[in-house]
Amino acid sequence: MKRLAPLALSVVLISASGCHMFSKKAAAPKVNNKDLAKQVEQEFKQRWIEKRSSELVAQGKSPAEAGNQALAEYTQRFAYTQALPAPVTPN
Repeated sequence: MKRLAPLALSVVLISASGCHMFSKKAAAPKVNNKDLAKQVEQEFKQRWIEKRSSELVAQGKSPAEAGNQALAEYTQRFAYTQALPAPVTPN
């Protein structure tokens, strides 16, 4: 009887804890990995250029000049990415 109590208690806890081991989950929507990778690279490029442009403007460059320099630095530094060129807009 003493050995049966912990076993019964563990069965009750497992069943009451909402264990979803045997339940069917709805299938997650399929994601095109190529599109996702391009989107992530594009967002990274945009954020990197904005950050670098603001650093260059803080150093005294004009916004247009800073944007062009940041784009050139990005292209040189991250040439392996597939991100499309983004138009440079002054801050």
